[in-house]
Amino acid sequence: MTKTGLKLLKNGPFDLLVDSGRLGLRDKGVGPGGPADRWSFTLTNALAGNSEVQNCAALEFSLVGPTLLALEKTGCAISGTTQSSQIHKQDGSTHQLNPWSSFTLQQGDQLHLGPTSHGLRGYLAVQGGFTTPSIAGSRQSLAPLKTEAHLPCESSQLPARHMDLQWADPLPKTNSLRLLPGPQWNILGWQGKTSPQATVALRSDRMGVRLQLNSPAPIPPTGLLSEPVCPGLIQAPSTNEWIILGVGCQTLGGYAKVGYVIDADLDRLGQLRPSDKVSLQCVEMAQALAANHARLGELACRCQAALAGLKAP
Repeated sequence: MTKTGLKLLKNGPFDLLVDSGRLGLRDKGVGPGGPADRWSFTLTNALAGNSEVQNCAALEFSLVGPTLLALEKTGCAISGTTQSSQIHKQDGSTHQLNPWSSFTLQQGDQLHLGPTSHGLRGYLAVQGGFTTPSIAGSRQSLAPLKTEAHLPCESSQLPARHMDLQWADPLPKTNSLRLLPGPQWNILGWQGKTSPQATVALRSDRMGVRLQLNSPAPIPPTGLLSEPVCPGLIQAPSTNEWIILGVGCQTLGGYAKVGYVIDADLDRLGQLRPSDKVSLQCVEMAQALAANHARLGELACRCQAALAGLKAP
């Protein structure tokens, strides 16, 4: 039987298949996971003709994308890469790809995904999504993909389209994250609304972003009971390092809790690179709810436009 889909010829530093994640398993110690940047993941899927309700699995890559071989005609969409991404044809010609674009790979084409243009992660979606086996209600891979991995999907075709970068990625280029105060805020918080700057440490991943504090915080309390935790929680294991939990975080934790990054800024958290400078800004619950409502509304409008463009004559 002829295989369809894509074959991984060369893997990047961290390639992972993701969808909305494994939901409803926290009581068994399994976090939901999902894309580190849900905005980019959802909009890239929309560019590929996939609506959010379909929950189509896409490829998430970090810093530098992989090289893939098309086993059959495959309609694709990419986000987050530079213009060094290319399609290498069998006749030796190359075709340059823009960030935030859709295109069709022909059988035998090689897709070379370049480094991420800004931020840490990019996404590759295919029409209909990748159809790897579903485990516990999700197609998310349990470990990073390796060379020779097969990413199955249906044969498809998409028109060549390109979205304006500012339209596709409207977040202001700032690394200020808004937060709601946590249980230990009164001990570990700072005076005023905005924190001193911190630096993203090298040991950061999908489990959590480590921040090296430029000025030591008060000594965090110890002996706290382990409690349920979620993405966006800011933990304080020491006086000079805090951890902001990411989408791949554990389900329980016992470190002091400074606060919670609001939902509207979690996508920005997923794009922080090592050595980036970060500040935290304390906001009220009403501001957090309004920001999240506006963010979801913007995403829905852009997805509708991307999907409608496929149906336009």
